[in-house]
Amino acid sequence: MPKLFLLGIDGLPRWMWQQFADSGVMPHSRSLLSSGTLVPMKSSLPEVSSAAWASIVTGENSGGHNVFGFTDLIDGSYTLAFTSSRTFRAKPFWAHEGAGPSLIMNVPQTYPAQPMQGMLVSGFVALDLRRAVHPPEELEWLQSINYAVDADMSLVEKGKRVFVEELHRVMAARCQALHHHWNRQPWQNMMFVLTGTDRLNHYLWEDYEDQSSPFHQTFLDYYHEVDVQIGRILERLDDNVTIAAVSDHGFARQSCSVNVNCLLAQAGYLALKPSDRPSYIDMLPETRAFAMDPGRIYLHREGRYPKGLVTGDSAETLMQELTRFFLDVRVSGMPVVSEVKRGKDVYSGPFAHRAPDLILMPAGDVALSGRMNLSELVEQTRINGKHTFTESSFFVRGNNIGQIPSDMKVENVLDVIQPKQVASRRAA
Repeated sequence: MPKLFLLGIDGLPRWMWQQFADSGVMPHSRSLLSSGTLVPMKSSLPEVSSAAWASIVTGENSGGHNVFGFTDLIDGSYTLAFTSSRTFRAKPFWAHEGAGPSLIMNVPQTYPAQPMQGMLVSGFVALDLRRAVHPPEELEWLQSINYAVDADMSLVEKGKRVFVEELHRVMAARCQALHHHWNRQPWQNMMFVLTGTDRLNHYLWEDYEDQSSPFHQTFLDYYHEVDVQIGRILERLDDNVTIAAVSDHGFARQSCSVNVNCLLAQAGYLALKPSDRPSYIDMLPETRAFAMDPGRIYLHREGRYPKGLVTGDSAETLMQELTRFFLDVRVSGMPVVSEVKRGKDVYSGPFAHRAPDLILMPAGDVALSGRMNLSELVEQTRINGKHTFTESSFFVRGNNIGQIPSDMKVENVLDVIQPKQVASRRAA
């Protein structure tokens, strides 16, 4: 029997989980939630899954673990690279001294799989199952059940019904793998993340909100199946196990996606040389600021970027100017940004110097994008649900747990569910 079972339900808002538990869509969850404490939790800044999950498993904000988004520029260059498990500069809880054997499955930002005591199957973004599994001898069995590192997102083009069938298929294989490997040895820690909920929310949020939609019940049925799997897990855990459940961000309606680099270019802050496939390397020296997904703003600083000309003396003035610009900007008469935060006020730790200078908080039902293709200010997308900074889920049940902060954040999860281990690690 494990000491800790940490369940991840990607993108599940706290209010929705409680609503579905109370209404009977998720009856096993109703029993679970009544046995512990469920509170709203704040995501990472910005509210992107890679940074949020990194904070959940390390107990650090992005300045401590070095993951600020799904992509980043390699230091001193304009080369864009995916962040990965190699980007981590803080250890996840299963790598701490004395953690014991752990079964870690489908946790985002753990690709490629790194050696550990136990078994790990990486979550998204995982490009190749062969590099997502440790130890590698476990690969063949996973292949035999058609295990997938992510759902085939291209199936969205074939319609919502086909897409949701794919989400069910992937969830069934992952849950089969969880129980198969659970049976093989005693684990001290277990973590398992369901990510189909995030995919469903992105593409069928409009159907959830519209009860007359033919896919409204399809949406509820998927969450009911998630709850069935939660029930299967709970059957195997006794009262001595610390059970925690988290989501990495909340969710809300998305009516449009605004390209922030388009806004910067139109206002004269960003200049690119002509290119059929524009990228960061095409930025001209007169560029003063640029954006990366979803709302990270970087000054084109001298010394940080090869062609950067923004100096320390002018940076403060430029940040004040950009803050006013983003708070005032309108697209189709609607505000795009609700708040602008300073990176130096948000991040702490040894990698805070790599942080964005500004973080944009989107307004209303607007989503923000940092693409370098400037052909569309308002981007065409099938996505109709977006991440939110507030209202991610945090649930915990167990003995010897820490106090839940009144302002719960993703980086506080380990403080609550493993207080003794965190305290001893910090003392060392």
